[in-house]
Amino acid sequence: MRKMVGIILMLLLLNACGNSAVSNDKGEVPKMLEVKLTGPEQVEKNESVTVKATVTYGNTPVDDADDVQFEVWRDGDKEKSQMIHPKKESHGVYKLHTSFKQEGLYMIQVHVTAKQQHHMPKTKINVGQVEKNSPSTEDETTSHH
Repeated sequence: MRKMVGIILMLLLLNACGNSAVSNDKGEVPKMLEVKLTGPEQVEKNESVTVKATVTYGNTPVDDADDVQFEVWRDGDKEKSQMIHPKKESHGVYKLHTSFKQEGLYMIQVHVTAKQQHHMPKTKINVGQVEKNSPSTEDETTSHH
């Protein structure tokens, strides 16, 4: 008899836990963190450059991202990359202001963590007299975590 009561209590407890999980689910579809990275394709050596990351969650601009950093490196030399904290604008816009001292192909990847998601799009900038269609040694993937 005691075993039966114990089993019934455990089943009731497990059933209550399952129901509370269902009642907490609002049926909302999770939104995706989106990052649009824009900047010039071609610049001159020592020219001031602005690269902009526009961060949205669904259709809402994200002004309170947990972390935003721009990583900049010369193509083929990622181990010498620099991490730069951008200037925060309004409406989910984060801007990197920089210049390049040497000619070559440069990669810029923004690392954005917000709303428990991470997004890392990248772009490239030709500095000086570099062939625009020259192949990059870098992988062009974008990661979501």
